[in-house]
Amino acid sequence: MIRTLFHGTDGDSILQLLKTRQMQPDSEGRIFFSENRFESVLMHGGDLKRKLTFAVKVQVHIPNDAALQRRATPGVDDTLVLITRVPVRVDVVELYVRRPRQTGIETYHGAPAIERFLTHAA
Repeated sequence: MIRTLFHGTDGDSILQLLKTRQMQPDSEGRIFFSENRFESVLMHGGDLKRKLTFAVKVQVHIPNDAALQRRATPGVDDTLVLITRVPVRVDVVELYVRRPRQTGIETYHGAPAIERFLTHAA
């Protein structure tokens, strides 16, 4: 099954996602997403190196033996937790960027544009 979800993380992690096309579960076998909106996961995408905040839209290839849990977590009322012990294939579709003290969001579409932006923003 393929689901389109949102994930907040720093720019180097996003570059790694573009390179490997995989997300690694944490030590408890969990990967956290927002089901519906990128805005709520921006808080998890702080990037001190670039002084920006990021979220990505990803197409997640959910393994047949993975479990899904829906629950609210602090700041993310539509959290979807993917539970698996194996890396999960992802395709990064869009990048959302919030600059300091700005209310607007910049959006970059497609892996080449996202990689170019993150490489030059470093």
